[in-house]
Amino acid sequence: MSGNSSALSSISYITGIEQQIMLATGLGKFASDILLAVILLLASVVLAKAVKYFITVVAPHLVSRTQTSLDDELLNAVNGPLQIFIVVMGLYIAILTIESLSGSFNFWINRLLLVAVIFIAAYLLANIVNALLNWYRNDIAPKTESDLDDSFIPFLQKVAWAVIVVLSLLVSLEQLQIIEITPLITGLGIVGIAVALAAKELLSNFFGSVAILSDRPYKVGDRVSIQGTDSGDVVEIGLRSTRLKTLDNRYIIVPNTKIASSRILNYSMPNTEVIFDIKVDVSYNSDVNKAARIMREIALATDGVLAEPGPTVHVTALGDYSVKLLMLVPVKSYTLSWVIPDKIYRQILKQFEAEGIEIPYPIQNVLIKGARQPDTGMQQQPISPFQMIR
Repeated sequence: MSGNSSALSSISYITGIEQQIMLATGLGKFASDILLAVILLLASVVLAKAVKYFITVVAPHLVSRTQTSLDDELLNAVNGPLQIFIVVMGLYIAILTIESLSGSFNFWINRLLLVAVIFIAAYLLANIVNALLNWYRNDIAPKTESDLDDSFIPFLQKVAWAVIVVLSLLVSLEQLQIIEITPLITGLGIVGIAVALAAKELLSNFFGSVAILSDRPYKVGDRVSIQGTDSGDVVEIGLRSTRLKTLDNRYIIVPNTKIASSRILNYSMPNTEVIFDIKVDVSYNSDVNKAARIMREIALATDGVLAEPGPTVHVTALGDYSVKLLMLVPVKSYTLSWVIPDKIYRQILKQFEAEGIEIPYPIQNVLIKGARQPDTGMQQQPISPFQMIR
């Protein structure tokens, strides 16, 4: 092993220092080894602190003029693993100086050093991957039009961390001669197929979440209506399901596999502006143009109604007993779906009454034919066809 040979080559140089300690202090061989090991370990700790100071204090000034945050992220990524590596190597060399210990446990010392280096390398790799993803999220993602990266990057960070940990653990166990990777991977492949068949629904939901994150039909905070469920605000998009909060303060948990195959109505896209329908009937005796003008003025005076393009009033039908009016009211946010119609309808009732505009109600007219009138000595007048009996 190259690291081991370089460490052993340094021992010959350290031996001279060890002899000088013995001459200067008069200590024996074992005590001198212990003292030298402590000195080397302390020196590695001091060196690690010096490296930390350089990375956290000096290096940021050297890269402060750059236009990217990548160098800052990489500095933070190597800071912790480099310090640990220095201390571990110092501990390794310190143990090798104690000949009575290193001679008996030389095999395990080398193996443990290799395992430590594997985990340090995994720690460094995970930090670098995390740094690259953070750099992309901070510098590149804001310049893109899609919101995919904002939601997908945290997911990638978790997956990358899990993969690196599992691989480093397997390699370390193999170096300690506890397991062999090849048979284990073969066995995991067979087990993986069985697990995939058993967890079909879970995998379907997982791939449904991937489809949602890639297609972006909605995001957290949007109000949506999913086919077969009530409308609600998106609270959380998980790997298995999406959580909605309904207007009556209830939570609905919808599996992602169902959402991926359902019709989705998103009230927040392309923006929060919506158009409300206000339906009013007026009698044939009323001034329709005046009624339309009053309705429009009431809508424009209501907070939340957009002046541009502004509300419009249309005659939609001539009913049996009324003229049907429809007012389209553009509103700045769908969250006012209950407030604005309530205000407008109340004000219409009040204003129509003040202006003498009648809102009719159904009346049944009955025409009686051939009915005999009582003999009162007066000439019987014919019954008007418009005589109404309620």
